[in-house]
Amino acid sequence: MSLMPSPIACPVATYSLKITLVDSAPEVWRQVIVPAQITLATLHRIVQGAMGWENQHSYLFRLGIGQPPCDPQLLLSEALIADQAAALYYTYDLRCGWLHRLTLEAEEALPAEALPAEALPAEALDITPADKRSACPICIDGAMACPPEGSGGVWGYDEWLAKLEDSDDPDYLDLIAQYGDFDPDKFDLAAANVRLSSLVSSLI
Repeated sequence: MSLMPSPIACPVATYSLKITLVDSAPEVWRQVIVPAQITLATLHRIVQGAMGWENQHSYLFRLGIGQPPCDPQLLLSEALIADQAAALYYTYDLRCGWLHRLTLEAEEALPAEALPAEALPAEALDITPADKRSACPICIDGAMACPPEGSGGVWGYDEWLAKLEDSDDPDYLDLIAQYGDFDPDKFDLAAANVRLSSLVSSLI
């Protein structure tokens, strides 16, 4: 019995994008393969799933830092043509300002043998091992955990981590009670793709 909708096969036109949380150290990043003919509004949802955000706040895309916001209905392919630097900037939670840089790494999907077999575990999705290597959108690599919602942006997140490690901090017990199992060094590739698979039915 399938636990999630089965991913669609990638169309001919796909992009391999690297998503980097700007100013994070160590760097928080994901590499995803997405259909080229999606809107930025759909790309927002893909970034949310790949990173591990919870879609609780507003967002915007820009073709460059300091540029006006893009129309969410602009196609990704059109945005990349307009942006000769082949990168987009995505801000999530305008108050905290989580800034992401989306860099175009390739204009077609990686060959099937290059995709990690563990990306979409067969026990979690009712698809064959061959199909799971051609699923789209798919996250194929990454590093570091997504910061928790409400942790205050990149600089606030650093302070938040320091409090989580300081047993003398007055907020320590509350943080441990809520986030005691949080591991900033952990990135779960399979979990990212389970989140992405739940988007597929609305991407067709």
